[in-house]
Amino acid sequence: MAQNVSRVVLRLSHEPIKVYDWFAFDAEGEQIAHQLTSNQHWPSAAQLDLAIPAQWLTAHRLALPKVNEKQRQQLITQALEDRVLGRLDDYQWQAGPVENGHCTVWLLEISKLAQLKTWANEQGLHFTRWITEFALLGEQNDCMLAASSGLMARLGGECVWLADESELLALRGERVLQALNFNQVVAPSKTAVSFYHGKTPAVSLHMSWQDWRWAVYLLGVCIALVLLSMMLQWRTLAQRESALRQEIRQTFASLYPGMPIVDPMLQWQSLQKKGEVRGGDALDLLYRSAAQMAGDYNAHSISVKNGKVSLIVPAAQGAALLSQLQAQGAQVQSTNLPDGRLNVELQP
Repeated sequence: MAQNVSRVVLRLSHEPIKVYDWFAFDAEGEQIAHQLTSNQHWPSAAQLDLAIPAQWLTAHRLALPKVNEKQRQQLITQALEDRVLGRLDDYQWQAGPVENGHCTVWLLEISKLAQLKTWANEQGLHFTRWITEFALLGEQNDCMLAASSGLMARLGGECVWLADESELLALRGERVLQALNFNQVVAPSKTAVSFYHGKTPAVSLHMSWQDWRWAVYLLGVCIALVLLSMMLQWRTLAQRESALRQEIRQTFASLYPGMPIVDPMLQWQSLQKKGEVRGGDALDLLYRSAAQMAGDYNAHSISVKNGKVSLIVPAAQGAALLSQLQAQGAQVQSTNLPDGRLNVELQP
């Protein structure tokens, strides 16, 4: 028998928590064996499910419109807050699939879940799922089965737990209920609601790696490309920094020939504080050049290059301009142009 067992479902007595009975099923979901027991004498199987006692569970059948998953969660939460006595935060809920616009939502106290976890750890049991005991009713409607304590029944799609048959008489009305015996129990469906999912078997992990390995490879290639791009960008910036530093040294050397260069930026700041800065940008040079010129000069063109200001003026004004600048001690040079105008180069 053990060779044909694919799944075992344990039912529990809850005061105290212990194994009440177990059902063994083959790969097709057909029942192979059932036995009342309080010891761990059940067949070994690839899948071991725990059936949460029906007495601990509350089922609510809700009408839901067609919405996305996030909206579905919100609607269920709002409906449960209206139905549950006490704080909803004290419960964990799980919703089944929506069928014909209706969904069954199961509630279980969080304290009960903690008890189950403690008991499973103490017993050294590793379950694949924690399903509801009602899952043993299968897909049948208007039926009942002896639970680990009392009765569990499905009436018109509603799942209820009853302490005894006297309560059943008041609920069923004129309905005819089929009383299931243990031999008629079939394996819970793979989509049955579960309050816990155990670790995936190693084979499934291997299959998962096969499915995802190309995505992992692609991610690795993308990371390598990003790192390579960052390294190239860093190298380009380093080269630009080196070229800029060299240009600063050359500019400083051209403005202050003969001055030893240690740190041109610091030396420039020191000279700026002392008021001994030479050169400057084009506007600065023009401003200082204009301060050395008094009078109305008709300059045909003005340009700034290499720290010098060049003016082209008529020859008649050139002599007066040169005399004025030389009288102020300015460094000035002049060149007669072929058209008779004078090119004056001034270094402020």
